Amino acid sequence: MKKHFLYLSLLGFFSGYGQVNFLGKPGYIATPSAEWNTQKDLSLSFGYLPTEYSIFNLPENDRNTVHFYNARVNFTSFMEVGLSIAHRPHMADKIGVGDRQLDLRFLLLKEQKYFPAVVLGWTPPASVSPVMAHDYLVLTKNISTSIGNINLSGGYGSSYLIRRNPKKNGLESLEIITKSEFGHSNYLEGFFGGLTYQPVSFGGILLEYDTHTINAGAFLKPTNWLILQGHTFEGKKWAFTAAANFSLNFSPRALRRYEKDLD
Repeated sequence: MKKHFLYLSLLGFFSGYGQVNFLGKPGYIATPSAEWNTQKDLSLSFGYLPTEYSIFNLPENDRNTVHFYNARVNFTSFMEVGLSIAHRPHMADKIGVGDRQLDLRFLLLKEQKYFPAVVLGWTPPASVSPVMAHDYLVLTKNISTSIGNINLSGGYGSSYLIRRNPKKNGLESLEIITKSEFGHSNYLEGFFGGLTYQPVSFGGILLEYDTHTINAGAFLKPTNWLILQGHTFEGKKWAFTAAANFSLNFSPRALRRYEKDLD
């Protein structure tokens, strides 16, 4: 009986969810979606980007390979908080752990029968070098058919970012500049879109336009809480993402009742 109780507890700890992009946000390969888990959860993921398609655009192009370590927490029914660390292994001797970013997602509209879900993504202006900063609005609609499920998204990423000037204090330190002026990254700048086709419960394919290139890939769900994605940028270079999701929605009262029944 104790073994069965442990198994049920683990089922409550792990939760099912959809695909995430390389920054650990619900999405496709590089682009986000408006998918939203109504339950409180914790998502941990790892993403690999090859040098040629790194979001870092520095002169040392052969050293821009990125390993993304991401965590995302759904605190409320309308807000998520994400933390990403961009570790560049070939530059660890110079920059250490790597660039860090905190960002927020807000659910503006839940998906309905005839209307898509709408999500706003925002990066708080706290960084001197906001390479990973991106602000966007995205819409997502799920369509069920007799031959599988289709997930469609479209959105727009702002061409502007807010940078903190270390030479100034307070609100005066915040500067609004274009990503082209900043020069280090043009990630999610303009219109983007993506889709997934899932003919079976344990996998499917992905396709997206990330504002600059067309990317494609496939995903596999070996369990309800684990997702493995392999994808290619323009059919030239390969990358991958792995993510796990853990439910934070425990029901102590129900568990206590179950323990009492065991006695």
